[in-house]
Amino acid sequence: MSRLLRQTSRQSRIRMAAAATVALSLIAATAGCGSTSGEQGTTEITLWTWQSTINDFVTAFEKTHPNIKVKVTNAGANEDEYMQLTNAINAGRGIPDVVYLDYNAVHQFAISDQLRSMNDYGFDSIRNDFTKAAQNNVSVSGEPYGLPISSGPMAMFYNQDVLAKAGVTTAPTTWDEYRDAAEKVAALPGSAHIANDTGDGGFITSMLWQAGAQPFTVDGTSVSVNFGGKNVKKFTGMWQPMLDGNLIDTSTTGWTDEWWRKLDDGSIATLLTGAWMVSSMQKNLSQTKGSWRIAPMPQYVAGEHANGENGGGALALPKGTDDAKAKAAYEFAEWFAHDGGVKVNLAQGGLPPLNSVLSDNDWLNEKDPFFGGQATHQVIAEASKEVSTKFEYLPYMAYANSIAVDSIGQAYHGKITLQNALVQWGDSLKTYGEQEGFTVK
Repeated sequence: MSRLLRQTSRQSRIRMAAAATVALSLIAATAGCGSTSGEQGTTEITLWTWQSTINDFVTAFEKTHPNIKVKVTNAGANEDEYMQLTNAINAGRGIPDVVYLDYNAVHQFAISDQLRSMNDYGFDSIRNDFTKAAQNNVSVSGEPYGLPISSGPMAMFYNQDVLAKAGVTTAPTTWDEYRDAAEKVAALPGSAHIANDTGDGGFITSMLWQAGAQPFTVDGTSVSVNFGGKNVKKFTGMWQPMLDGNLIDTSTTGWTDEWWRKLDDGSIATLLTGAWMVSSMQKNLSQTKGSWRIAPMPQYVAGEHANGENGGGALALPKGTDDAKAKAAYEFAEWFAHDGGVKVNLAQGGLPPLNSVLSDNDWLNEKDPFFGGQATHQVIAEASKEVSTKFEYLPYMAYANSIAVDSIGQAYHGKITLQNALVQWGDSLKTYGEQEGFTVK
């Protein structure tokens, strides 16, 4: 199935010609990467990642592993990197020894038989040190294809001051309470909303995950796509009235300057996202420092503890590289995920999905001044434990997310119901899967 990883979203079609040129240049530039360096006994490996703080990890690793040198290449983020990796694998050269992949992309490349199994290098001996959700996120048919280095258990970030002005004195614990709070926020002077979204596929799938929905099932190359289940309707039945009541800001796209401004001036009162958002908020928000808090995701039934995940990823070893370099690459990946890299990760505000971290008293009791002195890690640790392991990714999830707005965006502008939009999205995904050689139900 050489076509399984072809990126054919509208955006990537436009960029394909330019990206292919970049890819060929990158492959040419890295064709010799992963070779033994001039220093005798030293192995040089190539790492592809878009992580901006990666040099902190590389410096720390090379101090304790002088026999391994890590050359870092930024091949682009998310879909851009995946397209570059697909091109390199198809060309049979310029393949990185180790690559950072979002969890959904781990499944995407693993199902196409393009990743090495981590069990070939001893992962089984440390597997249970990772959370069950992390183990599930890197496994296909029970076989692990990545070392988990980050996680994104969903949590509700809320501006305590904005909610208080609206008369909401405690964080909503159910979706009914959340909608009530949304109505009160909307009644404030100005144009405040409790949340924003424009039809982001990653957000929608995370919300479905938290609702207990299983829209995708995968068995090898057989795929099922079904947005008609009761738990899908549980989510749409909750979210549709929010859209109908104009309680969600559907004009502001996440990660834009406008989005950060609205978060910092109180125009957006909550964020429903992965717990990794902590460090991003600390870096990008200044006016509302001390106003934000973290709480568990609202529940459909009071007293339940259901959760999903949004984001997170792993280090994987692509096939097609030198076996000796693969061993060195695994040594780096294991150090990053399970050894010295954990300390570096925590110092940067990261969230390693390790049981030892989530149960560490010092970490749990650490208070964060940005969040008003709240011990945020306690909420995050509980959120991590509550992530359902029943959710499955499509083997072409990156493509799925890239076209989600085509259908879901219409629902966000009142042109179609959210439930019907999801069905339309599903139909598009079935067609694409069949074109890519999958058997789709």
